[in-house]
Amino acid sequence: MDILKVNYNNITLNKAVERSMELLKSNKKSNIFFLNIDCLRQSQKDKEYRDIMRWAECVFPDGVGIKIASRICGGSMKDNCNGTDLSPLLFEKFAKGGFKMFLLGGAPGIARQAAVNLRRRMPDVQIVGTHHGYMDEDETVIDQINKSGADVLFVAMGVPIQEKWIHRNRGRLDPKLCLGVGALLDYLSGSIPRAPKFFRFLSMEWLWRCFVNPKRMIRRYFVNDLGFLTWLIFHRIKTVVFEK
Repeated sequence: MDILKVNYNNITLNKAVERSMELLKSNKKSNIFFLNIDCLRQSQKDKEYRDIMRWAECVFPDGVGIKIASRICGGSMKDNCNGTDLSPLLFEKFAKGGFKMFLLGGAPGIARQAAVNLRRRMPDVQIVGTHHGYMDEDETVIDQINKSGADVLFVAMGVPIQEKWIHRNRGRLDPKLCLGVGALLDYLSGSIPRAPKFFRFLSMEWLWRCFVNPKRMIRRYFVNDLGFLTWLIFHRIKTVVFEK
């Protein structure tokens, strides 16, 4: 699916797991990123970020905003493959396959607590290292990641910082698979509560996030993202009329 020169893999959640495992088992380094409506909005202002997303091996759709945007652009999103739902499935697959993981990002202590919680839930999971996302320089952290022997690197620094960090350092990073996962470690650590299943079932997790962090999220969803979707509607109308 192509929206405003940004492509995403329009597949189901189960297929996203299968594709991730295929990339991990391949002979090359791969990146997986996620596209929500705020990512799409930022990509229109940031060419570097947009190009990085276009070069990624996989970009999975995240959230109702992208579902709406897909409809506006004449497509249909098959499934919501957001990282918070996909990652537990991946952790389970990685654990069964004996793959090692490194968690990078969040405030000091967040990645470490996320690792503790993951080990409690999945005793077989191999978290071989953690590091917070507040780094003075990259080299020491990259050396720590490589020495850990990690096969998979989860980077949680927020968009587009995490995608740019992965892209900038990809040649020096040994893990076969790198994922940009936003607030995932905050959820796994318990520092941010995940929306109840009722909200998720109704595709209204965004509303829950407004309750949890109103100062940041109300502006993001009701000003930035809603304004962008409104612009996209008029842009689509203009494009269709012009093409005719």
